[in-house]
Amino acid sequence: MAWRFLLLLKFWGSEKPGNGLAAATGLALAATFLTKISNLPLLAVTGLFLALKIFALLWRGKAVGALAPLLILFLCAVLPMAAWMMWCQANFGDPTGTAQKVKFLNWADKPVSEWLHHPLFTTDGFWYFLKTNLATFWQGEQLWHRQPLANPAIDSAYVVLTLGALALTLAALLYPRSGFTTQQRTAVAFCFLCFFAMLGFFALLSVKYDFQDCFYPSRERPYFTSGRLMLGMLIPFLILFTAGLDRLMKNFAATTKFVLLVLLLGFMLASEFATDSPVFDSAYNWFNM
Repeated sequence: MAWRFLLLLKFWGSEKPGNGLAAATGLALAATFLTKISNLPLLAVTGLFLALKIFALLWRGKAVGALAPLLILFLCAVLPMAAWMMWCQANFGDPTGTAQKVKFLNWADKPVSEWLHHPLFTTDGFWYFLKTNLATFWQGEQLWHRQPLANPAIDSAYVVLTLGALALTLAALLYPRSGFTTQQRTAVAFCFLCFFAMLGFFALLSVKYDFQDCFYPSRERPYFTSGRLMLGMLIPFLILFTAGLDRLMKNFAATTKFVLLVLLLGFMLASEFATDSPVFDSAYNWFNM
């Protein structure tokens, strides 16, 4: 999904986008949709930015010259999506193909009037939702004896690192003299919208369904916290994260920044070994047989 992000930024920054760039951007957007339905929030943010691009072209009187590229982008993006949704409708009875999964998992739609009566709208519930999504975004979701294979201390470290770095980046975005160029501000704003859109989508899934007797999510923990499904926004997230670290280390030499990067990568590797140690220690593990 990195190509989608890079091509979109290039398309946004072009005064007169070429047909080839438009086709490549449209196909990248189609691939984003076809890869995973959880990427829909990213496409919604992309649609917003493209609408702003069209408005800017209209404002400057350059919309006529960009009409062909915009049409090519639209067709390259929409036609594969439409073909897939028609196939899903014909074979599964709904355009996204998710109805069968929802039925298999025994989820039930809740009335809209009940959506706000959800623990997500409490301080403890929101914090659990946020920290678990961030932790599973970094470390994935692994189960061992049907229990999450995770270390609370390591999860907390990732959450603190993430929120701290994103707070620094947000402060730089809002501060007029932070040194960001106009194009950089646009890119960072796009990244933040992708991040918030993904969390908003997961929040919607959490409040929309009654999970009944499902193991995950469940009625006891009615939160959609599969951070691995947010990997479609990996590049935007890493831009936000590294921008925050760069703001933190702006007064240090490049060598110090490199050392920090090495230490961070070392922590990630060591934490994975520590988290997965119960598997390695098992007598039924291939390494012990």
